[in-house]
Order: sequence, then structure tokens, then C-alpha cells
Amino acid sequence: MRHLSSTLALCRGALQLALCTIFACLLGPAQDHTPSDIPSLAARAESLEQQGKLDDAAATYGEILQLDPRSVAALNRLGALAVARQDFTGGIGYYRRALAVNPREFATSLNLGIACIKMGDYGSAKPPLEVAIEDHPEDFRARELLGVAMIGQEDYSGAIPQLEAASRLRPQDVGTMYLLDRAYLESAQYPKALATFKQIEALDPGSPWLRVLEGQAYDGMGNYSQAIAQFEAAREQLPKDATVRFSLGFMYWKVRRYSEAETELEQALTLDPKFEQAKFYLADACLMNEQAGKALPILERLVKRQPQNVRARLDLAKAFDRLDHPQAAVDAYREAMRFDPEQAEAHYQLAQVYRKLGRQAESGRELALAEKLRKDKRQQEETLIKASGTRGSPGGPLAGRQ
Repeated sequence: MRHLSSTLALCRGALQLALCTIFACLLGPAQDHTPSDIPSLAARAESLEQQGKLDDAAATYGEILQLDPRSVAALNRLGALAVARQDFTGGIGYYRRALAVNPREFATSLNLGIACIKMGDYGSAKPPLEVAIEDHPEDFRARELLGVAMIGQEDYSGAIPQLEAASRLRPQDVGTMYLLDRAYLESAQYPKALATFKQIEALDPGSPWLRVLEGQAYDGMGNYSQAIAQFEAAREQLPKDATVRFSLGFMYWKVRRYSEAETELEQALTLDPKFEQAKFYLADACLMNEQAGKALPILERLVKRQPQNVRARLDLAKAFDRLDHPQAAVDAYREAMRFDPEQAEAHYQLAQVYRKLGRQAESGRELALAEKLRKDKRQQEETLIKASGTRGSPGGPLAGRQ
């Protein structure tokens, strides 16, 4: 149920990444025979930066490189200026050149990691940040940035130790706490997530995003009434946030309060018309609320944009069936099974449509397939139970299955 903007909003402070801009600590001879006029060029470039004349500053740093192509300081500043202009590829190129001169240069490693994160290339951000942590394990920025890179790759378990370390280094940083709770939630470590909520509340009192996090934790633990209460509280504070309205709508859908789900999901789509998950759950809520005519156009558009979305195709088939378009329903079920032939429920529903059409042989074949798939699934689950030795105990691998 995750919407991309929720991670960004929940981690407000943590993802507002500032480039490392300290020039003085980097400026110095990259070679023993650095030309004597480099310091004056560096001072001029820094002054131009302070005046906001970034193009002139970049040209001056370029002059330094003509005199000393191995100037880590100039390469760093050119990288920072490129990133400031949203030229991430150019900035990354400068940082890599600087690291070719000095592979263990701490600030350059941080800058490269930041540029890759800003570009959305989280995999490329990890190696330089790991190097930075090897040399400076107690640096808050390096730990937090590596956690961000891992979250960007959805490696939540890997992000947790980095963010825990960052939080110990700077316990008052609320952005890090939000990131850490996100990682706990995505790793299904709900007790740990709940244990950090009081810390967040002390740092960010009355935050609606804390309500969202708590709602997601209670949802993960199956306490739907508490989850709904938290999302309703968040809606009171952020009525115009699409993520909040979607989260509440999703919970209403989950407990079969379909009319209320429709209202919230429609609001989410009014606020964010490109919210694809909201479209699916709105259509499904309409179907469950006996409004197939309202669901049909939503599902048709959704399937056109996402042809491999099997759940949407199955709902489309159900909508056609309920609107008494059996052949269209057959075609839709067939298309869904082309992408996922192991859907027992799809074969069962298709059998019912064939029966309505008087195609008894095809109906029987689909019923047989549905029963075989269900039997195979039961056998797989029994094998898992035996392999785990839990015999279906509450903590076993099948806990919570429907």
C-alpha cells in the first residue's frame, strides 16, 4: 500500500541532503609542485560562488584544473556546482575523477554518494558511502546517507543498522528517526517501530506523520481498529494529503467499509490524479459495493496503462460479468491468466461464466484446473509446515494466511 510520496514526506528532514561545500579543508597541493597562483584562483572562485556567479566560479575552477589536473579541491567544487545545476551526471564525473586521485578522500566520497542519491541511482551511491564509513565510522552523515541509499533500493533490513548507528550519533535528529521507523515497518519489525514512536513524538510533537507511521504499524500487526483511528487523526491534520487519504481509504477497504473507502480514495485521486494504487482500490471498492458500472471505466484505463496488472484484469473481468457482458468477461479472464496461469480463483470464476454461456465442457475443464491448483497450493503449504517443524503454530511461516 506504499505510495512513493509517503516515504519522502515521512522522512522530511532526512532526505533534504545538503552538498558538502567546505572548500578550505579540501584545497591544498595535490602534487608537491602545485603552481603558486592556484591559491589566488581558488580565492577568486570561492568569492564568485558567494556572489552567486556560479558559471564564472566554474570557469575559474577550470583554470585551476588546467594548471593542476589532479586538484581534488577543484574537482570537488566543479562537481558540487554541476549538481547544484541538476547536472548529476556531470557532477558524478567530477567526483569520480577526484576519487581516482585520492580514493579514500572522505568529503568526495560523501559528495559522490549524495549526487547518486539525488539522481536516484541508489546502487551507485553505496560503494563510496561504505568507503566513507570504513574511514570515519562515527560520522553521522555517512551513516544516514548509506541508510537512505539502502532504503532507495528497498533493502530495509540492511538500512536498519546504519540508521540505528546514525540515531545513536545524533539522537535529536527527527529525520533519521522517521527513516528508521520506515525501515522497521517495511521489515515487519513492528515492536521496534512502536517503541520509537514516543521518541519521535518528543522530537516532533503532534506530527501527523507519526500518526501515519503508527497506523501502518497497527495495520501490520492486524489491529485494524487502532490503525483506522490513527489514520483518521492524521486526516484531521492533513486533509489535503493524498497519502493520508489513501491510507485511510485502504484501511476502510480492508475492513469492508466500502462506501467510506470510496470517499477517501476519491479524495486521494482528486489530490493526486496519478495515484495508481488508489485507482485500483477505488475500482475494487466499487465492485464490492455493487457498483460495477462505476468500476468498469477505471479498470479499463488502469489495464491499458498497466497491461501486466493481473489484479486489475481480474477485477475488469468481474465487472464485465456483473454488467452481463459474459464474452468480454471470458476475454478478460483469459488475458489475466495469460500473465498468471496459476490463479485458481480466476479459473473458477471463468468456469462460472462459461456455465452461464452454456459451454459446459469448457466450464468443467476450468473447474478441474481450479481444483488442481488449489490442491497443489495446499500441498505446498503442508510441505512448508513440515519443513519448518512448527505444525502451523502461531509463529510459523503460514501465520496470518487467509
